[in-house]
Amino acid sequence: MFRAPVLLYLNVLLLVGGCASGDVVAQRGRHFIIGMDADTLQSCAGIPTRTKRLDARTELYSYENKYERTGGAQITLPIIGGGFSVGGSGSYCHAIVRVVDGKVVGVNYTGDNDELIGKEGVCAPIFRGSLRAQERSGKEN
Repeated sequence: MFRAPVLLYLNVLLLVGGCASGDVVAQRGRHFIIGMDADTLQSCAGIPTRTKRLDARTELYSYENKYERTGGAQITLPIIGGGFSVGGSGSYCHAIVRVVDGKVVGVNYTGDNDELIGKEGVCAPIFRGSLRAQERSGKEN
């Protein structure tokens, strides 16, 4: 009799535990790519939006993610100059990846990248592909 509620409870725990919030994914992605070579990074995260060579050994890659109007309300009143917005102007993340001698040595997230719950959650999609590729390769081995 009490076995059904226990099984239901365990299933719910497994489902909730399997869901990682955006900030957790962003942090895991940041740590995962440290030490990765630049070619592997580009094969899983894509070609950076911008690059900047700092010196003969060091390069910066910029990956960007932008959400347009992620909440709030657009209010337009008959005011000279249009109207105004209340919240929700859009969130964005720039992931700045530092590459030295062809290897990733650091990642910094910048921008309006916090979600309602958790910091830097808007950055999660940038390296999610790298994490999924790693998960797939781990399951295949």
